[in-house]
Amino acid sequence: MKRGDLGTLLRFLMIGGGFALGYAIVTSLLINQFGWPALSTSIVLYALCIPVAFWMQKRVAFRVERAAKGGFWVYLGTQLGSLSLVALITTRFVSGSFLIDTALFLVTAGLAALISFALNRRFAFNPRG
Repeated sequence: MKRGDLGTLLRFLMIGGGFALGYAIVTSLLINQFGWPALSTSIVLYALCIPVAFWMQKRVAFRVERAAKGGFWVYLGTQLGSLSLVALITTRFVSGSFLIDTALFLVTAGLAALISFALNRRFAFNPRG
């Protein structure tokens, strides 16, 4: 890891974690308290978060004025890839134990976040592309 990457990684994780927490709270509220349909609510809110999170990652985490050419598509791909990886692993290896399943989710989500950071640093938010 290059000098300065630790700060960038921490900002990246804080932004991603903040969006994940906000997404979870708003989605749960709309579904459980207002009776919105679960699947469509989840998809629409996730889709709305991606462009805003991209802008935040660009400006706050990576501190660049412009993303690399095609950077948004790289970011979108890492988001969808991360979501797919976490869903695949956590649904295939669910044990029924709260602690084990929570640990599995956290480890898988953490790994997905690190992979996403590495790909986005290199391909999405590297102005030299």
